[in-house]
Amino acid sequence: MKTKVVAIFVSLLVFSALTGCSNNNAQKTEMGLDKQAEDVVTVKVLYPWGEDAFKQRYEAIDQKLEHIKLELIPAEATSESLQELNAKNMTPDLIHSNLGLAPLEGLDMIQPLDDLIEQYNFDLDSFLPSVVETIRSADSEGRILGLPTNGRTYALFYNKDIFDLFGVPYPEGQLTWTEVLDLSKKMNGERNGQQYRGLELGQANTGNDTLTPLLELGVNLTDPETGEVLITQEPAVTKYFELMEHLYSIPGLYNPDPEAREAYEFPLSTVGMLVSWVDYPRWGIPEADFMDHVGVLPVPVWEDKGAAPIPMGTARLVINKHSEQKEAAFEVISEYLSAEHQSMLAAKYSEVPVLKDEKVLTKFGSESEKLKNLELAPVFSIDYTSPPENVSRWDEYVDIQGSLAEFAKFEADIPTFLRTLEEKSNPKIQEAMSQME
Repeated sequence: MKTKVVAIFVSLLVFSALTGCSNNNAQKTEMGLDKQAEDVVTVKVLYPWGEDAFKQRYEAIDQKLEHIKLELIPAEATSESLQELNAKNMTPDLIHSNLGLAPLEGLDMIQPLDDLIEQYNFDLDSFLPSVVETIRSADSEGRILGLPTNGRTYALFYNKDIFDLFGVPYPEGQLTWTEVLDLSKKMNGERNGQQYRGLELGQANTGNDTLTPLLELGVNLTDPETGEVLITQEPAVTKYFELMEHLYSIPGLYNPDPEAREAYEFPLSTVGMLVSWVDYPRWGIPEADFMDHVGVLPVPVWEDKGAAPIPMGTARLVINKHSEQKEAAFEVISEYLSAEHQSMLAAKYSEVPVLKDEKVLTKFGSESEKLKNLELAPVFSIDYTSPPENVSRWDEYVDIQGSLAEFAKFEADIPTFLRTLEEKSNPKIQEAMSQME
């Protein structure tokens, strides 16, 4: 739910932020966009989180790019929603693909950005390397099918009061997964009639966050071309399930109550450590005062992988292949990714920057009552691992996270469990393939 995070302006400034250019007139000439000679154009932005959030993130851009008028299309980038818009001849120029690229690919609505990037000397080196790798890994040809909105990375939060209650010293540095599990053992138990748990790796230790150790290993669960399920052949998957087996074997750590999977227990002050998105306190902690008792460390890593947290994830800003305003839409993306705008998003809305500029990174959470007092520099001070070169689109049909509650009570060996999961996954993949024919 997760260092490292560390622009372009208006077409006139597109490259002053990312390439160090300072001559605005030169930029106009370079991009072939003399705004005084052009009429104002409208760029329609498909954005799913409502008008208020849209204004927060785009109003400054709308004001700065005087030759561009931004118009909100309030919808999610699902196949159904996009088909409805197409039927009404409502063509979004710029799309927030928060639900992945598959719906856009199915409707042939993605404009690869490599030519525009080259044409305007857009500086990909200004991004964290893992961000670019993650973007390229979504395409079999390694193309840039969209540029990032904000980063997604994880951290380890710990409740100092729980550590004090059990007489355990506060953790320091970057822990390994084994060290985290061993530490959690010391805080599983009852005190004053209250049950405490040492670790929450996703809700009830079966939520989405439980996939963090697996994602750090950087492997596909399926063959990107054939859809063959690889989980019984991939040692990294077995390694992950061995870790989860260790977790579920710790008495009291796994909560079998189905209702426990509905929300995090960390805000209830009954959990010692939580692995979640680095911006988790912004949306997951009800009261700012609670954070006075919380510390933060980088997300744990595997012993033999070194300091290699999961690849930096991101949603993408995609230009619609059928847009008549592709260059203007690219300008909007450029401004969205400028150091100035990324700093504003990081400070005001605690969005993880995708730039490696440390001055931008330090803005993260700086205006948040829940984040501003955390020591976040270590969280953003280590390199991310690389994703697979070509992430398989079929992996989503291998529901490892959804199988964990069953695995927690499974009595057979890991190979048997993986074979069963493989058998459940194959029909789903075949059906998805048939729908794409």
